[in-house]
Amino acid sequence: MKVITLMNQKGGVGKTTLALSLAARWHLMGHSVSIIDADPQQASVFWKKQQVAESRLADIDVYAVKLPAEIRGCRNLKSNYVIIDTPGTDKMIVRSAVNVSDALLIPVQPSSLDVQASAPSVQTALASGKPTAYVVNRFVSQTQLGKDVMNSLQHTPVTVLRKAMGQYQAFPRSIGVGETPNTMFSSSAASRNIEAVGQAVDAWLEACHEEN
Repeated sequence: MKVITLMNQKGGVGKTTLALSLAARWHLMGHSVSIIDADPQQASVFWKKQQVAESRLADIDVYAVKLPAEIRGCRNLKSNYVIIDTPGTDKMIVRSAVNVSDALLIPVQPSSLDVQASAPSVQTALASGKPTAYVVNRFVSQTQLGKDVMNSLQHTPVTVLRKAMGQYQAFPRSIGVGETPNTMFSSSAASRNIEAVGQAVDAWLEACHEEN
């Protein structure tokens, strides 16, 4: 089992989109996957409720949690991957998620203000000693802003994944009906983007495992 927490004290950075995209990819590869929705907005729970019974993603389990003890209980699940989607403000919930995790991902939007706002989350991650990586989200390639942010992140004390999540309409369109681009738009640029990011996450997790 690998427990991976997505965290950033700043809201609206795309934690849920990344969580669902990775969950779908790993599930379609044949792994069992559970999502722990610790965000009061319960976007992952809403996603699951929109899903039709015949969905290829129907076997992904989604659990709504409110208490740190419920977070700790995720270690009792039998899934190959457990993804914890955290809120931006509840520090006790986030600390519990960090404590039970094998690795931490910090989604961040490509702006200097967003990078600065993520600094407390980076500090929390570093204090935990857990492997931590930035994932740039809503990245538009070939823009100077995107390039500048990617360059600035190279100077941060945590890993920056080489692949970024792009900004595609396929994400909100598919997630709104309980799917992801992997299933609803399988030949789309968004689906290829998820695969590229997923491969980068897999490689990073493997490297972290080898270091330990």
